[in-house]
Amino acid sequence: MKKRVIFTAMVLMTGWTLAGCGNENAAATEPIAQETEAPVTSASEENIETEEVQEEEATEVTASIDASVQYEDPDTLPQYTYQGTEEYLDVISDYMVTTYAQESFGDEADVFIPYSIIAETDETNPEDILVYGEYDIDGYDLRNSTLTSSCGARNRGVFHLKKDESGNISVTDADLPPTDEESEELFAPVEAAYEKLTALSDEEVTAVRATAIAEYINTNGLYITQWQDYGRKPVTVLNAPETPEDEQFYDYKSSLGYEITYDLREFSVDESSDSDMFGKVEEEYTGTFMVVQKAASGDAAAALTDAASESGISDVEITDAVIGDGIACSRAAWDEKLEDGRIFRYIGYSVSTDEDVLVLLLETTCEDGGNEMSEEELDQLFEDTLSTFEPV
Repeated sequence: MKKRVIFTAMVLMTGWTLAGCGNENAAATEPIAQETEAPVTSASEENIETEEVQEEEATEVTASIDASVQYEDPDTLPQYTYQGTEEYLDVISDYMVTTYAQESFGDEADVFIPYSIIAETDETNPEDILVYGEYDIDGYDLRNSTLTSSCGARNRGVFHLKKDESGNISVTDADLPPTDEESEELFAPVEAAYEKLTALSDEEVTAVRATAIAEYINTNGLYITQWQDYGRKPVTVLNAPETPEDEQFYDYKSSLGYEITYDLREFSVDESSDSDMFGKVEEEYTGTFMVVQKAASGDAAAALTDAASESGISDVEITDAVIGDGIACSRAAWDEKLEDGRIFRYIGYSVSTDEDVLVLLLETTCEDGGNEMSEEELDQLFEDTLSTFEPV
């Protein structure tokens, strides 16, 4: 299983331990050791479609979205159920949602939406039907009318299915290797099928994903207008209405004891048990984030000194500042210069709450000819968001 990386390791430069989404990789089942000499049935060209074809199908299945069907409690979102007609994808999709996602991610998302591309099938043995393909899944949290991706995995592997005397199909096993090398080995009996999958462009795979999202929303009559990956702009759901301006601003309530409102078009958030990371939405990566975490120290000034020391800065100037609605805090700024000429630029705010000290660390990576964001510009980037900060 290839877990989708939500953020780049570069954000760990502060020395803080930030957990990504998802549990440890689930153990993969043993790959198939023997080759079969029996003929296999190739998937039709419809199984691996272009972005244009996928968008046409989505247009057919996606009706207008009813704004009256809104979810006050995202935890009540209905479970995904495959509604298409492609053989085997109903049981495979059910397995991905009810077994795979639960074992790999637990309750980390409001809803899981799988999308699969079957490359080839071997139906020689009805007791062990082999379905080779790409089996991807994403977990989403609902924020206003936007599905924001929080975890997921990309898999190329083989499903083992069984057909009983009544013609009912069930999953008996799923080989979803953790590495590309193991996946390629697993596809050895049908090498051409693996080449079909690797030849798919990102746009073609994204089109399959967009169709699955649209079908889920349409099938359940949900008012969801867009979806978003971490660090990327929201994508309009196929045939959905334009997202209202006020729904682009999400009131985020953190388990760390604060609330903040951010623009989904400007930032996306990845949360863990001990930190929240607001990443700048951008086409070209600059390593620009705001990381919020509880400080080990109970003193606001000491918390900033500790943060700077993680960058090798032993002497940092700490001043008084105000964020949010007149909330007094401490502020410090420093640069960490690297041997390759880059600069990690930081601005830290520390706020004392009733129980803890929260550190809000703004950071960006500067280099000549690339991102040259100044300290003032970094502050201005997060100014509107910080103005909504409120301890609770």
